[in-house]
Amino acid sequence: MSFGADEEILQDFLVEAGEILEQLSEQLVELESRPDDADLLNAIFRGFHTVKGGAGFLQLNELVECCHIAENVFDILRKGERRVDSELMDVVLEALDAVNGMFSEVRERCPITAATPELLAALARLAEPQAADEVAAAPVAAVVEAAVVEADSGDITDNEFEQLLDSLNAVKAQAEAPAVVPAPASEVAASDTAGSDEITDAEFESLLDQLHGKGKFAVDAVAPAPAAPPEQKTAGDSSDITDEEFEALLDQLHGKGNFAVEALESAIASVPAPAAPTAAAAGSDLITDHEFEALLDELHGKGKFSEVGTATAASGPNASVAASTAKIVAPKPVAKAPEPQAKAPAPVAAAVPAAARAPAAPPAEKPASEAETTVRVDTARLDEIMNMVGELVLVRNRLVRLGANSADEAMSKAVSNLDVVTADLQTAVMKTRMQPIKKVFGRFPRLVRDLARQLKKEINLELVGEDTDLDKNLVEALADPLVHLVRNAVDHGIESPEEREASGKARGGKVILAAEQEGDHILLSISDDGKGMDPNVLRAIAVKRGVMDKDAADRLSDTECYNLIFAPGFSTKTEISDVSGRGVGMDVVKTKISQLNGSINIYSAKGQGSKIVIKVPLTLAIMPTLMVMLGNQAFAFPLVNVNEIFHLDLSRTNVVDGQEVVIVRDKALPLFYLKRWLVSSAAHEEQREGHVVILSVGTQRIGFVVDQLVGQEEVVIKPLGKMLQGTPGMSGATITGDGRIALILDVPSMLKRYATRRI
Repeated sequence: MSFGADEEILQDFLVEAGEILEQLSEQLVELESRPDDADLLNAIFRGFHTVKGGAGFLQLNELVECCHIAENVFDILRKGERRVDSELMDVVLEALDAVNGMFSEVRERCPITAATPELLAALARLAEPQAADEVAAAPVAAVVEAAVVEADSGDITDNEFEQLLDSLNAVKAQAEAPAVVPAPASEVAASDTAGSDEITDAEFESLLDQLHGKGKFAVDAVAPAPAAPPEQKTAGDSSDITDEEFEALLDQLHGKGNFAVEALESAIASVPAPAAPTAAAAGSDLITDHEFEALLDELHGKGKFSEVGTATAASGPNASVAASTAKIVAPKPVAKAPEPQAKAPAPVAAAVPAAARAPAAPPAEKPASEAETTVRVDTARLDEIMNMVGELVLVRNRLVRLGANSADEAMSKAVSNLDVVTADLQTAVMKTRMQPIKKVFGRFPRLVRDLARQLKKEINLELVGEDTDLDKNLVEALADPLVHLVRNAVDHGIESPEEREASGKARGGKVILAAEQEGDHILLSISDDGKGMDPNVLRAIAVKRGVMDKDAADRLSDTECYNLIFAPGFSTKTEISDVSGRGVGMDVVKTKISQLNGSINIYSAKGQGSKIVIKVPLTLAIMPTLMVMLGNQAFAFPLVNVNEIFHLDLSRTNVVDGQEVVIVRDKALPLFYLKRWLVSSAAHEEQREGHVVILSVGTQRIGFVVDQLVGQEEVVIKPLGKMLQGTPGMSGATITGDGRIALILDVPSMLKRYATRRI
């Protein structure tokens, strides 16, 4: 293990490997339903290979070992020598968990805990063909097809860069062989078992010299010679790789050199390289798709060059020599040699004709790669920019207020233009902080799969709206609530296959996790086609657990009964398990959603299923509010909680069970005088009339009497000072358009603190 590498390189590895491991988790669950998907198998293979390559560069040997054996498993799978089954998936998912654990330890700069010997042994067993008598060499066409699906374009990706380095190392070892003579089949098979994932400094430097043109790349370089070329001695003596040499290597790998397939195969067959490049290479400095696919075919064959390549070489003037060589390099099935030493008699770079080393086309003529069009920025910088935009919004609000009172028409127009530009800037900056909800959704296929197996249920998970964007902080904050809700749907909602069949349903249940944008908010829904909720059962449980008495439970509407599941300690399970039954999960969900200034609603039908809908703002940095006045002090209600506003003659209120209520559309709503709670001098002040603001708190609607309505205003939330932190009912502060300080109200916590007081 080595954390002494360049910190920037380590950070790049953490970012890239983290993204790959997230994708692998989704791909492995998907593979279980599509076991014959060649694209998927190759994508998983490349994922493990890329993580292994980065870990090997950083000398994270424990991580390399686990990824290497997992990579071998998928090499066997894509060759068709083993089938995907539940046992294999369990072991591979366990291996992915081990890799994720080691990756987390690398990120924390902690010593790495290697995978257990039992896991490595299970992987090694799966990396072998299923039965010795069933082993057969994979058809050449299948190997070519596997290479084709891996090459999406003519450019070499980072994953293929790692594979190309592995192959070049193997070919370099061939160049150091004393001679090329036909070997018995037994010797060829024995040589297959010798291989290494490591490339020494001397080999890499020599390879650089060859790619850079310092060494002779003629085929006779591998023939017996009394002494090595002096250029190669010079390269071997060097202990450092210069920037120019490394850039030259990258140029070759990324297509600036012409890796013509025909020339490559001719060199492998110990035939002199052609004097001119092929027609395909002569027309362009870039490697073509077909050439690249053929090269990948060689690379992914671990140094075994297919009969396709030798057949191409055989069509040249030295067909007889190529044909004899083909007998030696034909691939042989070897169960325990995932990366055998290559048997080609000449280095790969020998295939590069002189014309291929001509200057590359000007970069301006190439389309920019993805790396050239994106920049990685620390989120702290984005937060700082967002804070400055927030301050600009406050100044904008102040100028708009002043402009409204100004008689200067030019001033009013300038303020109006500033308002528009500020709004556009605010939107643009917010978009830089946005992330697709897929970052959260990606963990649920694995979670549902494991939970369904544990509960012996058959469940299909459907994800909708994965590309919906919302603030990065919200993406992270929503992860835990969504986990609770999905687990609840799987455990409580979906019935067992037998129960579903008895009720006339399909054996497999369905859980749908969806996201969509609605104005300034995001709607998240978790729905299932399970047994739904029975309001009468919920009422009985509430009475049994002491949440409320029987009379209060009987007065509850069905919707209010559904919301009982959010009560602390409330659970419909009679037995506690490691999945559910303690009655804390849904309470945590409601608390977290309230902290995000969101709302949560439940819809259910007995025997048909349930649906839970979460509504949260797009961002937490800037909040739309309703400004009100209590005496001379300004307060702000989050606009998401406001239902309606009206003026009321307070003499028309009623008292029910000691609580003052107001009748709104034939429904009695609790009414509170906010001024009596928050302004000490107004504790006993009588009011004849006032403005009533109706707010939604969960599924309840509550009325608050205020002195004055100021209007809607977007505000930047400022944290309270240390002395005021934890004040009941206050979530923060802001500066209003007229320059005064307003406190932002946290309605749920305020009700817990004050609602029990008598008015």
